[in-house]
Amino acid sequence: MDTQLYDTVIVGGGPAGLNGALYLGRSRRRVLLIDSGDARNMAAGVMHNVLTNDGVSIADFRARSRAELAEYDVSFRDDEVVSAAGEGDHVVVVTKESGTFRARTLLYAAGVRSLLPPVPGIADLWGKKVFECPYCHGWEVRERTIAVYGGAEPSECLASILTAWSDDITYLSDRRELPADERDRLTAAGVPVRADKVVALKPHPEGVRVEFEDGDGASYGALFLHLDMEPRVEPLRPWVDAPDLEAVQTDDRGRTSVPRLYVAGDLGRTMHQAAMAAASGGLAAMAINTDLIREDRPGSLPAPPPPAPAP
Repeated sequence: MDTQLYDTVIVGGGPAGLNGALYLGRSRRRVLLIDSGDARNMAAGVMHNVLTNDGVSIADFRARSRAELAEYDVSFRDDEVVSAAGEGDHVVVVTKESGTFRARTLLYAAGVRSLLPPVPGIADLWGKKVFECPYCHGWEVRERTIAVYGGAEPSECLASILTAWSDDITYLSDRRELPADERDRLTAAGVPVRADKVVALKPHPEGVRVEFEDGDGASYGALFLHLDMEPRVEPLRPWVDAPDLEAVQTDDRGRTSVPRLYVAGDLGRTMHQAAMAAASGGLAAMAINTDLIREDRPGSLPAPPPPAPAP
């Protein structure tokens, strides 16, 4: 067991966790960042919409971020967190290989898992020719033919947004009966619907080949879809009695109703974008630093804001 008492253990080494570590390190806090290395955006390989880092590889971004953090009292463990729970005025974090760590606070930024629909071939093309975010990948496939898969999760709004990048968009309903409002939005956007059963996706020189049940197929420059997502909160059971951390987040700075637990990134109240995740990490770090000052010097700062009312 590591005998050090950290001010904060951060779980997750993406933009949210790294930026939280930077803020806390510059606040003279002792920080340990634990990262399993299997972030959701690794499949894409590069990141976009972050000034000075647009188009850089995710691996390079992470390496340079860690190098910058070396100036501060920030340590790293490449490991998987097995459990984390409050114990008195500390948090105890257990990892798979590195042992047990204690901290005064926990910033949880482990993100979410994307749940791909059971379409053969989609996993091999995910992050390469099959995408979810038009703001992250639309520019690279601009003016090409684009398919939007709406068989698992309704994606008509995504199809409408993609008209900013292409005038040639087809909505694949995969035999799902479309409700009237969904079909009306597609009609208003000028997006035709193809109802045939999708049986497989395959790589194609143009991008992706969609195979249909009747033996026909069509090629597109890219395929987009909305995905269901699963919050990566297993290590917090049974400490957090909620389906996700957004449900227990009490303000826009990452505080939660669970003492000493803070949240940042895709698990909290932020859009799933690297720049916004990084911003949420900074906000949570400021909340942590402020709350630790209140704890060490009672009466020196006003009380934190009351919890936001439940939606």
